[in-house]
Amino acid sequence: MKKILIITLFVAVYVSSTFASGYEETMGKNIEKMYKITSGPEMLSQANQFLRIASVEKDKWLPKYYASYCFVMSTVFGEMSADEKHQRLDMAQKEMDVLKEMASEESEVYALQAFIYQLRITDMTKGMKYSGLANEVLAVAEKLEPENPRVYYLRGMNTYHTPKMFGGGAEKAKPFFEKAAEKFEAFEAQNALSPNWGKEHNAQMLKSCQEE
Repeated sequence: MKKILIITLFVAVYVSSTFASGYEETMGKNIEKMYKITSGPEMLSQANQFLRIASVEKDKWLPKYYASYCFVMSTVFGEMSADEKHQRLDMAQKEMDVLKEMASEESEVYALQAFIYQLRITDMTKGMKYSGLANEVLAVAEKLEPENPRVYYLRGMNTYHTPKMFGGGAEKAKPFFEKAAEKFEAFEAQNALSPNWGKEHNAQMLKSCQEE
């Protein structure tokens, strides 16, 4: 009986570790593929791939995070109407709403929420509302993890695209991009699956601010 129990426990541990390594390998390959995508349709397809993983790995928050991120990034490639952009952001928000329940203590979740809010600003009438909402969730993200470089990168983006008459513009945004650059250099992801985006674009934005 004791021997059977030991064998059963061994099998359970082996199966558990196999599933874990399988999840990490699958996620790793999909994340690597995601960062190489340069078109909206491909990003939508990749979002659906992460959703398929999420449907199996129901207790993991990262598949839904990357699905939401892919829906967000699908809006930055090519031309599209404001309505189409908001439809894709609605898909990102659907996953985000679940994420905030699953991973309410993760700084990265609130940083991505800020990104979604910022991209909602498709005309001047939406600026005050969504810029304010972005700043609110960035404050939460910073409180949860002050070393998260995406907090300062996105704060810089929010400031850069705010009209000068309302306290925005390149000069006001530059310190945020500079701080983000410092944080990106020092940043160490928790593991290979952790979010690790924004560094290159932050460098581009900092250069743009320096040239203006």
